[in-house]
Amino acid sequence: EQKNGETAFRRYCSECHFEGGNLVHADKTLSKADRERNGVRTVQDIIRLIRKPGDGMLMFDEKTLPDAEARAIAEYILTTF
Repeated sequence: EQKNGETAFRRYCSECHFEGGNLVHADKTLSKADRERNGVRTVQDIIRLIRKPGDGMLMFDEKTLPDAEARAIAEYILTTF
């Protein structure tokens, strides 16, 4: 599952979140400290942002990014950054 999460992350997220950073909002990286400061602590929090992102982030609906891949990305983010 970790490998699937990494592959999906590279496909959908790494353009703006390269190596866990954030090219649009420098204060909203994927680091644990930034995530927690911004109230993003769980897999569900990350999936919520994937589905209904804030300003500057692309939205990925279930048709574009199935739930299993969204969950794999979220788990990858939590264990990697």
